[in-house]
Amino acid sequence: MRVTPRYCSSSTAVSRRSFLRGAGACLALPFFESLVRAAAPPPSARRFVCIANPFGMIHDAFFPAEAGLAAALPENLRPLEGQRGKFTVFSNVDHGHNTGHGATHAFLSGVLTTELGAMPEGNITLDQFLGRHSAGATRFPVLNTAAGPMGGGGVELSWTKNGVMVPPLQQVTRVFQMLFVDDPEDQQAQRARQYQEQGSILDSVNAQARAMGRRLDTVDRQKLDQYFTSIREVEKAIEQEKAWLTRPRPSVEMKEPKNGTVSQQLPILLDLVALALQTDSTRVATIEVPGSFDTAAMGIEEKGYHGYSHHGKDPTLMAGMRKVENYQMVQLARFMTRLSDFGILDETQILFGSGMSDGSAHTNRKLPVLLAGGGYKHQTHLVLPEEAKGRVPLCNLYLTMAQRFGVETASFGTSKGTLSGI
Repeated sequence: MRVTPRYCSSSTAVSRRSFLRGAGACLALPFFESLVRAAAPPPSARRFVCIANPFGMIHDAFFPAEAGLAAALPENLRPLEGQRGKFTVFSNVDHGHNTGHGATHAFLSGVLTTELGAMPEGNITLDQFLGRHSAGATRFPVLNTAAGPMGGGGVELSWTKNGVMVPPLQQVTRVFQMLFVDDPEDQQAQRARQYQEQGSILDSVNAQARAMGRRLDTVDRQKLDQYFTSIREVEKAIEQEKAWLTRPRPSVEMKEPKNGTVSQQLPILLDLVALALQTDSTRVATIEVPGSFDTAAMGIEEKGYHGYSHHGKDPTLMAGMRKVENYQMVQLARFMTRLSDFGILDETQILFGSGMSDGSAHTNRKLPVLLAGGGYKHQTHLVLPEEAKGRVPLCNLYLTMAQRFGVETASFGTSKGTLSGI
């Protein structure tokens, strides 16, 4: 395991590299999978799922022309007609960025990677923020997935507070195996040895850091205290993961699926996430619709998802883009029905959207955002003030969602308060 420690100051006589050399390895602070229990979740358990694409939505097919619960649904929202009262589309929400593809990675955080140093929680995304709160309650605190490879444009959806992007699982076979297939005994033994080695490295780094602490000034001792906090977090995560090493995964009737194209994998992935929530294998999940979407499966010319997003108002290209977007909404409606059948839709907050507003104009203003489930007083279409009249940051919605999830926090990202109206 090799990463550079983040809290050892270069102003000391001891460099970061020499600080770790004696340990024989560098301290890793990766994304760990906390493991605790595989029983059915309690009815009151809160859950969160984000489904996101990289190229936004054609506005007239996504945003209703009217506000309120009875608003007529535009073309791409019509698959949700049977879910009226269970979802809300928000108009005029964004993060205040406008750098096209350069800002899409901030969709779930509100914070660009270039700005993370000035933020108390860096550019941590909502999924990782909520997963940290629920760590220890499920086998996987966060399940990050994608419906295929990132070629053609990725979402870059999930980030840790240290500015590290969390790569999604891109094959449905791998997701299924992680969730529902127990490891062979030899792999369990190997993992047990890895845990032991990780513990030894942490012990060594801890001892060396404490010995060095006497030689640091006040500022560097504060940084070292932060470093110890990170070590304790890793130690806790390792202990939680070890607790699940020999415990069986839940059994499901679904057979192991086959990998395929994006259009083939997306419905399967949504089924797997639904089962993961239903079996309490996780309470937080993300699903990326990558730019490698196979547009030919929609009965249109194979120009690629990215190519259709650059429609330039061309009617033929816009019609193709609408088909790709409509397919995503059909799958969202199907996912909501599945969660409703499981009896957990009102406990599951589903966020659908994109960090890109209009792929053709390359704008990040007025992002397409839809919130479903979660037990809110949904409005079908909630129109918030435009920028000139006091724009509401998208992170206000995220703060509202975090509090509903059970996190005791007064802020998230660039929030200025919670969101009223739902």
